[in-house]
Amino acid sequence: MKYILEIDVADGEKSFAEKFFKNISFVKNVKAIAANEITNPAILASIAAYEEGRVKPTPLNLAELKAMINA
Repeated sequence: MKYILEIDVADGEKSFAEKFFKNISFVKNVKAIAANEITNPAILASIAAYEEGRVKPTPLNLAELKAMINA
């Protein structure tokens, strides 16, 4: 089972928090995530599929986009 824990840590306490979580026996990985980093696996898979050419983008004009947003 995998859990993702989100906590806010001040810059000065970052090293303490990383040490703390790494010392817990069942915690395997600790990493800081930037505020603008994408972590959703579905979105990452979609981006990878596009970059690998497995998925082609759907052409969409501005009027269709506005209709979708305002639906």
